[in-house]
Amino acid sequence: MESIEKVRKMLERFYQGETSLEEERWLQDYLSSTTVPEDLLADRELFMAFEDKDDAIPVPRDLNVKIQNTIDREEKGSLRTRRISLYSISGLAAGLLALIAVYVFFLRNDTPLLLSARQSIDTYEDPMDAYQEAKKTLAYVSGKLSTGTSEIRHMQQVTKTTADPLKSLSKISKGSRELVLLGELQRVREIEN
Repeated sequence: MESIEKVRKMLERFYQGETSLEEERWLQDYLSSTTVPEDLLADRELFMAFEDKDDAIPVPRDLNVKIQNTIDREEKGSLRTRRISLYSISGLAAGLLALIAVYVFFLRNDTPLLLSARQSIDTYEDPMDAYQEAKKTLAYVSGKLSTGTSEIRHMQQVTKTTADPLKSLSKISKGSRELVLLGELQRVREIEN
């Protein structure tokens, strides 16, 4: 029972990339030579696949570099896309506010261009009517703003769900860099021999 717990802990370390080659060989020998519990059958099949070196698929020498370049390009592209969309939305909002300000202050014919502080125009005789109309107008504007921001919430959820796979891609990226270094070390050893 103790060895099964040791195997589970070592498998956990293996999947974190923290095992040495000797430990991986020990895991491979152990999983291929003994009967394992049902929850470790998938791990056994994985290590048995590592053992079958006769059916090895040739891997191009520059595959790691291509993968790394693709991952880097995707990471840069996603960051740029988010920035552009945020800048575009804020620029659009600022432009709309400017147009509304120009319309309200300069283009409406029924209001004078400049009103002094003492000069005011009342459009309602009863203040309660004015209050009700203002309340109705503000509720309308609030509803329109809520509709517009629901799209932004949806985009935030999309951004959040795409951030998690990108984090795991960066882990893969780090691992592929280490594999490139190991491949170069292997070539150096081959040259030395």
